[in-house]
Amino acid sequence: MPLGALRHVGALLLGAAVALASVAEHRSATVGVPWGLVLACASSVLTAWWLRRSALPRTGASYGVGWLALFTVVVLARPEGDYALAADVDGYAMLGLGLVVVALSVSALFARSPEIGSPRP
Repeated sequence: MPLGALRHVGALLLGAAVALASVAEHRSATVGVPWGLVLACASSVLTAWWLRRSALPRTGASYGVGWLALFTVVVLARPEGDYALAADVDGYAMLGLGLVVVALSVSALFARSPEIGSPRP
């Protein structure tokens, strides 16, 4: 398998892992502060942003596909009839987070690789 394909597979698996961890921890709160949701938002968005700004920005799109694929599976109703995300502020924040990750991933498709030796804007 070529090295470029391995990078995309790795980004896809990273996206799925971050989405799973985000959904698992988004309800964690300590002393009324939703640290799990803060960590989920930070890790999801910062990873997508970092991949988009890297030397190979299209890996950010692969990350977004992995994140969104696992997030979609989790958001769908379970056989018992309940959902992994509650219809509260935390659940809606996770849905909004999905939109941000999708926007960053789509923009990564059109991002250019930086020239070697040129400063970043």
